[in-house]
Formats: sequence, C-alpha cells, structure tokens
Amino acid sequence: MSIILAGAGPGDPELLTIAAMKALENAELVVSDRLVHADILAFAKCEVKIALKTTGRSDPGVRVSGSGSDELSEWCLEGLGAGKRVVRLKIGDPFVFGRGGEEVLWYRERGFECQIIPGICSALAGPLEVGIPVTHRGASEQVLICTGRGRNGTYPNIPEYDPARTIVILMGVGRLGELSAMLIKDKQFPSSTPVNVVQSATTPEMKQCMGTLQDIEDKAKQAEVKAPAVITIGGVVDVLRPVDTVRD
Repeated sequence: MSIILAGAGPGDPELLTIAAMKALENAELVVSDRLVHADILAFAKCEVKIALKTTGRSDPGVRVSGSGSDELSEWCLEGLGAGKRVVRLKIGDPFVFGRGGEEVLWYRERGFECQIIPGICSALAGPLEVGIPVTHRGASEQVLICTGRGRNGTYPNIPEYDPARTIVILMGVGRLGELSAMLIKDKQFPSSTPVNVVQSATTPEMKQCMGTLQDIEDKAKQAEVKAPAVITIGGVVDVLRPVDTVRD
C-alpha cells in the first residue's frame, strides 16, 4: 500500500495539477498543510484533516486540529492502517523546502511507499505572477533558490554577487532587513540591487512591494507584506516593467 504525496501549487486552485485534483477526488482521507487554500481542499469528497500551527486560510467548516507535522504523519499512518486511500497535500511543491524527502523516508521506514505528484513551485510562480521571470536573456542565466533561515537560525550560504544570477528566498520575509544587510556587507551586492517581495501569490490575499536591498525592509513594512512570501533579488525584477516605472 502507498500514500500519495501531492503538491498543491502556489495557491490558486486553477494552478493545481490535474493529477493532484484527481487524487483529491478519489481520496478517502486527505491530510493537509494549513496554508493550502480551502478552494483546493474542496475537491476532496472525504474527511480532511489540517494541522493548525497558526491561523491559516482554511474554511472554518473543514475539520482543523493538531499542532504540527508529527501529528499529520500519524494521521496518515492511521488512515493507511485502516486501508484508506490517503493523500498528503503540501503547499507548492513537496520537495522544494517542503520536507517531502523526509516524509518519503519516514513512511518507507514504516513499510509504505509514496506516490509523488509534483506541484507548481511558489519560488517560480510567485515572481512570475507579478511579472518577474527568474531567468531572462541578458539579465539572468542562473537561479539560486534558498530558505531565509537555516538550521539554528543561520543565514543561507549565498555566493558573492553575480549580476547574471537571480536569488529567490523562501521563508525569509521575517528577517528581510538582516538578509539585505548581509548581502550588501558580506556578499558585495550593490545596495541598489532590485528586490521584489510578494505575499500569497496567485491568491486574493496577494500583496507585493518593490525596492532595492537598501530600502526593501521599509517598503515591505509600509505595504504590510508578511509571510508566506517569496523574495526575488536581481536584475530580472525590472526586465518586464514599463520603462517609465523602472527605478533610476
């Protein structure tokens, strides 16, 4: 017996893959991250369980309980033990800072294999939703995706500045000022490097702000941009903007 580990995409139900939608429709138990939008969970015709670490966007009518990933895994294990078709639903793509690999190994140790359904990654879809391609000829030939906070609160190990590299940071908006200062001081990024921060991309709750490494922390506070958010750093932030709106 196996469990389906599916990506829910960045938020908009229309960006859910057909494979994930079919898995939800055929499931007998769905166990979901709290950040998955209620409109996506509505595809499920069975019991849905959600971990409630903090207030999410799930519908109040959906059963909500629990305190974290350990309980989610136990719920899945209980469902599998009862012979149910179980779908573990994770925001974005399960394997881009979603601990998907850890879950595969956890279930394998207990005798269950995971069927994997990829999801559209917010690190790519988030910037594009606000008109930012992460690569663009003449502006960026490589992309580095990292988390804003490593183990024990460490900074991500970002290489020194390369104008042809785009940096995309997930889970970093809470330390935006620290990250900006680190890039300028330790990694030789120009303080004028363009930055975009987009919150809840592809959903009705979406907010964004644009600035530079020098002022993006203040811009984000003014716009009240908070987690979950994607930070994009580099020349690609400006390449598709109308000429008269690009910063001097």
